[in-house]
Amino acid sequence: MQNNILSRHIAERMFDLNDLRIFAYVASFASFSLAADALQIHKSSVSRSIARLETILEAPLLERTTRKVRLTPRGIALKERCVEMLSRINETIGYVGSMDADAKSQRSARSGPASLTRPASLRALHSLQGQAVVGRGASRPSAGRMGTAA
Repeated sequence: MQNNILSRHIAERMFDLNDLRIFAYVASFASFSLAADALQIHKSSVSRSIARLETILEAPLLERTTRKVRLTPRGIALKERCVEMLSRINETIGYVGSMDADAKSQRSARSGPASLTRPASLRALHSLQGQAVVGRGASRPSAGRMGTAA
């Protein structure tokens, strides 16, 4: 019974990995707009993700002005750990995915060519290594964004 209560309390404060990923992009680019463009999501979605994180942590992560976005000390600490964590998640998914690929290649050697596709849930996770940003966001695609070229 005690474990169930503890689990519920932890679940109420759990971070959304997409919010952490979005924060890492904002922190790397020092820009909400550049992060939104890189993730191909609305700038308002980026703002909401940052607001959720700041609410959960009960502290500001960024200092915003009309011209700049700077990390607070907590923002710096979160960025360092967040980038590391997202990188580890990507490595883990790659490792587990390669196990599937190894098994399929062994089967295909016996039965002919096969192709490997990853489910959409895995494609949603991206790797951040240092300042380099790769991948496409899991949120809304840019097709619906006004003012962007296709």
